[in-house]
Amino acid sequence: MNKKSVIMGIAGAAALSLVAGCKPPQRPKVQRIVPVELYIARPDSLSSFITLTGGIEAQHDAIVYSKMAERLISLRVKPGDRVKTGKTLAVQYNESALQGKTVAAASLKSAEIQLQARKDDFTRMDNLFTKKAVTTQQLDAARAQFEIAQAFYEQATAALEQATVQYENTILRAPFVGQVATVYFDLNEMVPAGQPVIKIVNADNVKAKLNVPSVDIARIAEGKNVTASFPSLPDTEFTGKVYRMDEAIDPATRTLAVEVRISNAGNLLKSGMFGEFKIETARHTGTVVVGELTVMTRTEIATDELGIQTERPEYYVFCAKNGKAEKRIVIPGIVSGGLTELSGGIRFGDSVIVVGQNIIKEGDSIKIITATER
Repeated sequence: MNKKSVIMGIAGAAALSLVAGCKPPQRPKVQRIVPVELYIARPDSLSSFITLTGGIEAQHDAIVYSKMAERLISLRVKPGDRVKTGKTLAVQYNESALQGKTVAAASLKSAEIQLQARKDDFTRMDNLFTKKAVTTQQLDAARAQFEIAQAFYEQATAALEQATVQYENTILRAPFVGQVATVYFDLNEMVPAGQPVIKIVNADNVKAKLNVPSVDIARIAEGKNVTASFPSLPDTEFTGKVYRMDEAIDPATRTLAVEVRISNAGNLLKSGMFGEFKIETARHTGTVVVGELTVMTRTEIATDELGIQTERPEYYVFCAKNGKAEKRIVIPGIVSGGLTELSGGIRFGDSVIVVGQNIIKEGDSIKIITATER
């Protein structure tokens, strides 16, 4: 080996040593830890709804009509007044009707006295006839007088009833407990017979006629819970029930008319208001309920023995177990209002990850930040 080869070997060894000395040291592998929030599964409830819109009206309303053509001499209520059943609302001129009632009452009193006298006469004659102190003709005459007096009494009774009706027809009374909605005539105005005078409504409960699409008919029934909201009362929710359902579908609209009744506590609702009605179609209690975004989904492709492929969604959540994320296949149930029922796959007491679930993978280490309501 010549001197030149030795020098080149030494230089190469030095270069290799320099390269080896410049290689950066390997960094230790850092474990991935994901911060999450948990929800401890507990018994809860969730309902599903169908939403419809419609207007409301008072549950009971009635118009009090005039029965006689007379002047209005008394008006005792105004719109907004609360009234009880039978309360006098207004009175038409009734002086002649009152006189007729007075005369009829006097005639009845006279007929009653005459009837009692003829009855006493007949009783006395009947006793004498038993003792053979009077003839048959005398007894028959007493009986005839008694029957005539009885007929006059019945006639007088009917006349008083008729006069009373004539008098009562001039007095307009409330048909039920409610509130005066409208007064159509002013005091001293002439009111023709058969004209509306006062409208009474009972708004303690209100009703709405809603049209349910045919596809949703099987999901509702009488007695189902209803919640209602109105744009004019944005911070108030009202509750009620499905009261009645028609038996036939409207062939023109393919809908079924349903009547719902809503409690009007505080008398806030007024006839004619338009609102949104949510009819409960199902309610599950004692089940696990989580936020809708907690549930993840992916699509699986299933192939049968004939090689036909079909798509099948798979739903899952992540749970915390021993400091790691564990994937759980779940069965979703009712989905409503941003919430989802888990009808299978989760037990009460399980720690469901509800924040951070979209960035973790099966087996990831997790750091629990806090527990949340859902």
